[in-house]
This record gives sequence, C-alpha cells and structure tokens, in this order.
Amino acid sequence: MKVQRIFIYPVKSLGPVEVTAAEITNEGLRFDRQYVLVKPPHEKSAGLAEHITIKTTFPLALFRTGIDKSWSKLTITHTQAKENATISIPLTPSPLGLFKATTFRVSIFGTKATGIDMGEEVANYFSDHLKQTTRLLYIGGNGQREIPGAAFLPKHYHSMSISVNDKLQPQRIRFADAAPLLITSTASEEDARRRLPPAARGEDLIVRFRPNVHVDVGGEQEPYDEDSWNMLSIKSQLDSAQEISVRCLFRTVRCLSLNVDLSRGAMVATPQQLYGLLMKDRRVNEKFPRKSRSHC
Repeated sequence: MKVQRIFIYPVKSLGPVEVTAAEITNEGLRFDRQYVLVKPPHEKSAGLAEHITIKTTFPLALFRTGIDKSWSKLTITHTQAKENATISIPLTPSPLGLFKATTFRVSIFGTKATGIDMGEEVANYFSDHLKQTTRLLYIGGNGQREIPGAAFLPKHYHSMSISVNDKLQPQRIRFADAAPLLITSTASEEDARRRLPPAARGEDLIVRFRPNVHVDVGGEQEPYDEDSWNMLSIKSQLDSAQEISVRCLFRTVRCLSLNVDLSRGAMVATPQQLYGLLMKDRRVNEKFPRKSRSHC
C-alpha cells in the first residue's frame, strides 16, 4: 500500500489543489479548509453565518483553486466566467491585515468557529458568480473548532486521530465537516467506477469524493476494506524518521456532493448519480442509516 494522491482544499467546498507532499498540523493538512464561504447572518439565523456548501450549491464546482510556488498566494478561477474570472488572495492572511476585520460565528455540523471576513473585493467576486450575497471567511480565534464526529466514536477511543512521532495530538478541525483527514482507497474507487455507465467511467472520479489522502492498495485489499481499518502508518519519502500514524475512527457518511457534474456545476444525469448508486448497498454507518458511506 502507498499514498497515491494528496488533496488540499483551501476553501471549503471549492475544488482541491493536488500536491505531492503536505505538512500535517493539529487540524489536518496545513491550509486545508481554512476558508469558508457564507451567507451573512439574518433574522432567523440566531446571529450565525450560514456556510455555503457544494452539497446544495452545485455551481461551487466551477471554481478551481491554485497555490503559487512560494505557497503565499491562493488563486481562484471561475471556469465559465467571461469577465472577472480570476481573483488572488493570500494563502495565509497577515495578522495585521485581519486586525480590524469583521468577524462572524459559523456553525458546521453543530460545532461553531469564528470566521474573519476577507473584505469587499473577494466578497463581490463570489457574490457576482453565485448570484447571492456571499462573504469569504478565514478561520479565526485559535484556528480550531471541535470535531462533531467525536460524539459518535466508541467511548473507549480517544479523540486523537493523528500522531507524528507521538508529538502531535489533534483534537480539533478548521472548517472541515467532521474530521481532520478524509481517506479513500483505489479499490473502493474502482468499485464506484464500475457502477457508472461505461461511457462515464473515464471521469477522474475520486475528486467527487473530496478526500485528503487517496491510498493505492494495489491488489492487497478488497473494495471498502477500509471499513475495518484501525491504524495507518505513513512514512515520509523525504525523511524516513518521519512517520505519521492515522487512526481511522469514523466511517464518513456521504452527501449529494457525489452527484455534482464538476464540469457544468450542476447535477449529473441520473445514471451517473453516485449517491444513489452507493446507497443500494453501502449504508453501513448505523448512526446514519439513510446515508451512504465511502471512506474512513
């Protein structure tokens, strides 16, 4: 087994940046889901900003993200826009630039975090393309939020899910739904691919699942063997002394993001809707009996 692909999602629900190496932090991969798009608070939102998600806002699929070689600039491009298609923002905003910025509270899967508003230019960019009032927020406060999934873990498990040489013990996330890392396998990817019509099987399918780490299991594992994975040890190719241990604690349920046509920013045709195709026999998380499951 080996790591085949690594994905970072700088903005929650936008397209990923695929990288060959990544730094692990207390909250997962560095830069992952540190930005979120929201609707401003309104009378019925109890003072909370509502996060905008690809689960219900399929046009988010039309935005692509890129990081420059110096890892200082994040570029966002709308693939179908004729005007104002691209905007660049700091990958990591300076504290001075955020000092007097407006902040909002955001609730995601029942746990809350502070988001720092990134200003009018980028807000207008997303508002114009999404045709709704939109703000872009950067993770604020201590840069962390509680893990919603911890409520569903067996009582004998610790909330730690990742460790690096026993020194790093993350128990928080940024704007990810429920876990510091999402992991998929090539065997499960190919099983999902076989469920599609033959003409649709050439798609880069794993991008629909939005994992952080995609593991090549070769012929060693059956599809969905990761249901029973307990601990993964990942060794660095650059420094053999660096070893990451990932404990698989929660079988993540899936949502309608599986049905997004990433080229059109709309729902795919019914025969290609993976959500329904997987639900036929993949409802294996007892906490969510009506949801399909695809990775640990």
